[in-house]
Amino acid sequence: MMAKVCLVRPLLSPTEFNGYPLNLLILASSLRNDGHSIEICDYDYLKEHDEIWIRGGFAQRAAADVLVRTPDFVAITAMCSNYVLALDLAEQIKALSPKTHITFGGPHVSLCAPETLNRYTSVDTAVIGEGEVTLPALVKCVENGDDLSVVPGLAFRRNGETVVTAKRPLLPDLNLSPRPAYDLVDILSYARTAKSNYLEIYAGSGCPFRCTFCSTSIVWERKYRTMSADRIVSEMQELNSKYGVSAFNLIHDNLTSDKKFIGEIASTIKARQLHVRWGFSSRIDTIDLETIQLVAEAGCDYIFFGVESGSERIQATMKKRLKLKAIWETLELCVSHGIAPTTSFILGFPDEELEDVANTIRLAFSCKVRGARRSFINLLSSYTGTPVMQQNIEKLRFDMDSVNSTMVSFLEEKHFDVIKSDPFIFANYYSLDYTYSALTAKDYLGLVDFYTICLFRYTFVISFLINEAGVNPILLFRDFEDRLTRLSVSQRNNLDLEISHSDICPYLTNDNKLFAYSLLSFDHALRIVSLSEMHRVLYSGTVCLLSERADSRLAESETVRDYLLYANGDIVNWIELSREHSLLYEVQGLPAIRAELLMQRYKVSA
Repeated sequence: MMAKVCLVRPLLSPTEFNGYPLNLLILASSLRNDGHSIEICDYDYLKEHDEIWIRGGFAQRAAADVLVRTPDFVAITAMCSNYVLALDLAEQIKALSPKTHITFGGPHVSLCAPETLNRYTSVDTAVIGEGEVTLPALVKCVENGDDLSVVPGLAFRRNGETVVTAKRPLLPDLNLSPRPAYDLVDILSYARTAKSNYLEIYAGSGCPFRCTFCSTSIVWERKYRTMSADRIVSEMQELNSKYGVSAFNLIHDNLTSDKKFIGEIASTIKARQLHVRWGFSSRIDTIDLETIQLVAEAGCDYIFFGVESGSERIQATMKKRLKLKAIWETLELCVSHGIAPTTSFILGFPDEELEDVANTIRLAFSCKVRGARRSFINLLSSYTGTPVMQQNIEKLRFDMDSVNSTMVSFLEEKHFDVIKSDPFIFANYYSLDYTYSALTAKDYLGLVDFYTICLFRYTFVISFLINEAGVNPILLFRDFEDRLTRLSVSQRNNLDLEISHSDICPYLTNDNKLFAYSLLSFDHALRIVSLSEMHRVLYSGTVCLLSERADSRLAESETVRDYLLYANGDIVNWIELSREHSLLYEVQGLPAIRAELLMQRYKVSA
């Protein structure tokens, strides 16, 4: 019997929309292969085109939208960060249509399936682990009125009691996973809407390591699995030829755990003469010169590295165990081969000391200045089921002042009441125990928000202050803390913190003031150009004294300010350091970042 199935992604990210719901496209293909009719409702995508979806009452609005399609089944995918929204949506759908079967899937419910069904009667079933086989089997069972206990990898309710069936083994061959149903969404619109132009390709899952903060090893059993190189490259080729897409992110937890396999991908791309850009996730200790050379020759221009901490001690306690000195060689190899690395860090481990925190912040900025395309600092979340969460479950506390701001943007007051009722299911919203730490949960949130803004807006000047001028990163944060506190959640997410020459003046000496002011002004210029959708900046010409091209009114100003002028179509950033000493920079939109002034001290790569 053919069923009508609606696959749903609720609101997810308030800051960066990353593209199509790849997991739903794979599930759609599985269900369609069994003859079912599929529709996808992706509200995280719809919010990018109509702000009505981010207004209050999202769940009621989305429920009505889903039920207009008269589905027999509604399958909702959810991460930990939007799980409470997914539950609200399920409740609204069930209230309007009690006979509609609602199932949950995704990594979070796999870690709390019985707990979810015990508390939330609007959720009829939960798919645990991979859904390619389980979801079609579930739909078939329900349609035929068969016993759900015969379906492995499922949680369901029988006579009011939650039943968890036998564990479904992971697919022995990921090539058995069907190709995503790309035709069910507007690929070109997704590509235009996404903040990144790298479309996702499912390459596999599993990481052999067991970091204490990560749920990957729990969900995927530390088993390194991949599609075949031929399958991965064929999907890239298909999207390239059908839609003109030329940049891809190969989704895998740590693709370079098998260097031979990543080499096969590179060789296949070259053999097919496929001219695309692509990237993947790695660790700095599972990649080497030979691998970087192979992937670079095949068009790889992006690699994500989870570094996490700048402290060797914390590296050991979190069981990441990276040798931090290897970072510089890895970054240099990537940059010298045309690959833009991204580095990611975490603050908030309960056993961190102040110097551990400071070293992590310093390292994040050093990576950005020395070649990383982007560098992130994240707040440690106690993901359900992870060792970090299990070790702290009795001490978790909910405090609105310390909740990661990106997680609360779409939530209403009623959602916080739900979160407060269950620290296990909603552990990621809770603070860890910092009773014996030098910093509080609120401090950590402020540090993450402040240095996230600085990494995006004030990279060069802040790096100079904390890495070369001897300014303590935590004390620097304290000086801006009050101003940061006054920002709304939206303003923090939009990086709306202004730093001026007068703000940094107290940290400077006569010897480094001119250089630091110039770095800040260059940061301002980069920001202005990025907002004007010009991706990079090229410094052209020489540093010169204020010329006649500048407005005479600017020369009369006695304050330290930045101006943006336009001359012959080029952007001219005029920087007044004082009435007596003024500089003129000329920058234009060319594919490099190069400034003679910065090159004296920093390697700013093309």
